Amino acid sequence: MDRVLIFVTLGFALMFFVMREGARLTKARLYEIIIAIYTFSCCFTRLYLPVLKVSTETEGSFGASLAIWPFYALSLLLIWIVAREKQWRIRRPNIWLFFIFSAYAAYTLLNPYDVSRMQTVFAVFYLLAFAVFMYLFANSFSVKNVINGIFMGLAITVILHAFLAFCYPVLDMEPVMKLFDKEAATRNDDRVGAVGTMGHPNGLGTYASYYFTFFAACFITAYKRRASGIYAALSFVVIVLSASRSALLATGVALVAIVVYYVYRRYKLLSLQSIFKGIIPLAIAIALLLMGPLSFLFSDVDNLDEMTTSRLMHYYCGYEIFEDHPLVGVGLNDHLSYLVENGSAMMFEQIFDAADIFQPEEFMFSNPIHNIWIILIDELGLIGFLPILAFIFWYIGTFKRRIRHSQNRYYNILNITGLGIAFCLLVQGNSDWAPLTPQMLNLSLMFIALSLNRHYAAEIHTEFETVEAEKRHSLATAQPEDEEALSTQPS
Repeated sequence: MDRVLIFVTLGFALMFFVMREGARLTKARLYEIIIAIYTFSCCFTRLYLPVLKVSTETEGSFGASLAIWPFYALSLLLIWIVAREKQWRIRRPNIWLFFIFSAYAAYTLLNPYDVSRMQTVFAVFYLLAFAVFMYLFANSFSVKNVINGIFMGLAITVILHAFLAFCYPVLDMEPVMKLFDKEAATRNDDRVGAVGTMGHPNGLGTYASYYFTFFAACFITAYKRRASGIYAALSFVVIVLSASRSALLATGVALVAIVVYYVYRRYKLLSLQSIFKGIIPLAIAIALLLMGPLSFLFSDVDNLDEMTTSRLMHYYCGYEIFEDHPLVGVGLNDHLSYLVENGSAMMFEQIFDAADIFQPEEFMFSNPIHNIWIILIDELGLIGFLPILAFIFWYIGTFKRRIRHSQNRYYNILNITGLGIAFCLLVQGNSDWAPLTPQMLNLSLMFIALSLNRHYAAEIHTEFETVEAEKRHSLATAQPEDEEALSTQPS
């Protein structure tokens, strides 16, 4: 029933967008509606079709099945657009990216310590399919179409999430929690959080932090500023109602980073202007919120202690895996299977003998480690992990250069959103594994990949030069009798 409701909801959204345009529906607007529907579909965790599943008791962060995701279907449509509308005139893919991905794939697939290789195969296949999808996506749509479409898709997403969050937990309509995911579950404590369409409060908080950064980027670049401000405020409400402390902290850090790196980008990061005009005021505002209206999220000391202890025990598991295979890891998407096979050697009670919580195995062996960086270093080893970490810091460090060389507001929105997501990964990734799931990667990787598209950065210059060339051509070919008329027209 949950998947049926998802398709019905997507159908209503498509009808709404098409009927709103009516006779004004153009090809460019149709492209934006396609992007909007795809973006909206990313918020449904149950919108995938497993076709091959590994027989295993554990699942890594990428899952244990080969599944069909919404972008597979959209990829087929993009191939048709490229063939029919673009006449196969597409840009050559970056050869270096091809070699890097191939090296990573071979590196992890041939790992001799991989105990569940099919799970690794499924993760690599997902990443390969998504890379092909993003290549087709960037060749099919202009950056203006992309931002307009994403805005529509995320707008209807935040409206749906806010509505569901008010139904549960605000109005305590518990059946609403499982409407879009029959397996949805909240936390096993008194701190009940909204799940929306994501199946778990942490998932909803993570996803909401991503679209909050997008609407914040739209607001500060004056793109539909009034609507952007409303949707950003709704996004923040969703994060609060999810009761995800890590998502809330990550959102605050991302907002500070956006203000410092973009709003005050003419200053250096650690200049007095950035510190006193950006970092300190926002830090004070966030601190007042956390100590005031949002203090209830951090008031349950027992819950904080329990969650901290559980995570530390899990991190100890990650340390044991890293100590076994520090260089090459145990294979992508496979650290949990390795942990289960070697868990008998890990004496949790002896390490944390003061911990008076549930049996460790109940938590340790049924959830990936709650830290994406420990997961990556365990699964890829130092050889695979360090380049990824270096890329994140390179991406943040080159942000100002990409913005400085671009006069395209739409491209800037992609970069600002990507910057916010990068900081969310750095902060929230230290206490949760949700950012490494396909549901979250569908959105986060899209913004990061598109923000690195140099053709999008130059797109506004191409449009400007085309308009100017047309003006020069019309003036050069104008007849003498037209010159007086041209000179009297307003500029």
